[in-house]
Order: sequence, then C-alpha cells, then structure tokens
Amino acid sequence: MVFGNGHKLSLAPENYLFRHSKVDGAYCLGVFQNGKDPTTLLGGIIVRNTLVTYDRHNEKIGFWKTNCSELWGRLHIGSAPSPAPSSDTGSQADMSPAPTPSGLPEFDVGLITVDMSINVTYPNLKPHLHELAELIAKELEIDSRQVRVMNVTSQGNSTLIRWGIFPAGSDNAMSNTTAMGIIYRLTQHHVQLPENLGSYQLLEWNVQPLSRRSWFQEHVVSILIGILLVILVTLSAFLVLLVWSKKFRGQTAYRPVDSVGPEQELQPL
Repeated sequence: MVFGNGHKLSLAPENYLFRHSKVDGAYCLGVFQNGKDPTTLLGGIIVRNTLVTYDRHNEKIGFWKTNCSELWGRLHIGSAPSPAPSSDTGSQADMSPAPTPSGLPEFDVGLITVDMSINVTYPNLKPHLHELAELIAKELEIDSRQVRVMNVTSQGNSTLIRWGIFPAGSDNAMSNTTAMGIIYRLTQHHVQLPENLGSYQLLEWNVQPLSRRSWFQEHVVSILIGILLVILVTLSAFLVLLVWSKKFRGQTAYRPVDSVGPEQELQPL
C-alpha cells in the first residue's frame, strides 16, 4: 500500500488473502468494492498481526508487524478474548509475517548501535561517510544529527561501520516504540544505498538503556561553573579592596604626634 506522502506498507499474503472454505488450495482476495461508494473496502485481515498506532498529536498513523497472540499473552489481559490466530494453519510458513525484532525490555533507550558491512573499500567510502549518515537518517525518518559514526574498520574490499543512533534533540532517551520502529526499518532493509556506495549487510544491532547518572554527575557542569564564578567574584572583590585601600592611604597619610619631622621655615602671611 502506497500512501499519499510516498510511504509504503508492505503486506504479507496473510494480510490480503483468505483461504477458500470450499475449494482446496484456492484463495480469495480480501479487497472489495465498497457497495455503491466509489472507494475500496480493505478487509480486516489487512491489519492481521499488525499493531496500529494512532498519534493524534502529530496526526500520524503507524503500523508495526507483530505476533498479536504472543503480544496478548505478554500483556496478561484477561478481560477480553484473545485475538484469533490466522485460520490458514496449513500454509503458515508461506503466510507468516515478515521477521521483526522481538519486544524490547521495558526501559528508556539511550542508544542503538548498528554494525553494517558495506562492500566498498574504506578509502573510497571515507569521503561519503557524512552523506551516508544523512541517507540512513532519511530512510529511518529521523534527524541526521541522531546518526553518528562510532567506529570504522577496513576489511579488505569492504568496510565495517558501527553506527550510533541517539535520541532526538535534547531528549535523553527514546521510547521503546521509536526504537523498535528504527530497528524494524533496518532489519527490513528499508535503507537503500546509491550505486556508488554499493550494497550493505546488517550484521548486528544492539539497544542500550539510558545510563542513570547520580545527581552530582547530572549537575557537575553547573557545580564547576558555580565554583569558578565564586572564585572570580572573590578575586575581583579582593583586587577592588586592595586598590581602594592603597588609594585611601595615599590621601590620608598622617604622621604620629610625637614623630620628628624636618624643620620648616614659616612663610609670611
């Protein structure tokens, strides 16, 4: 399915085919004419084993391939019936959804690392690393500043790159949903490289939780700035006091009463 903005949703056969109930080996298409309406009716199987998210704040809708029966079991919801599995058990191998990463543990994601092998030598790839980072960010639908090169290793005619994908903007972490969406696009090879950059192979991905820092670690910069300001103010006050005291002594230089001074001749009135 291609949406108006160019985004695509790939459907597995289980999302648009019904097994015929009377004819063995036959299937029916789950797309219908919507009565007298000129629009098209998509059957409910379109979202079979698909988690649909509605972002009303940003006016977006998202689709995430998953195993609904397994997800229902992990959620431990007993007040409603479990979603029915696919009725096509005989061809489960052919009709299974595209492979996706398993559910992530419930923690704030601080970093996603991706090991990617590109069949281009490092000297030829090096001038295009920034371009490649921007391309990956575009394909993953994230800001280019979130994608950074963490390590590069030359391996003969290919190059091994470890990418780091960080939370957006000033956020210290990304949600599980965002992280799983990024990983899904990577594992489904949504990233398409231009011909001059060759092809790539995704070797490994890893999710790291947000590192919990102590109060001192989070405010160490502010503390150091405060200490420096206190030192500067103290030095400034000391210098002002020193200059003022010297100037004051020069204006009021009194001799003791019993001190001996040079004789001076009286001047006539």
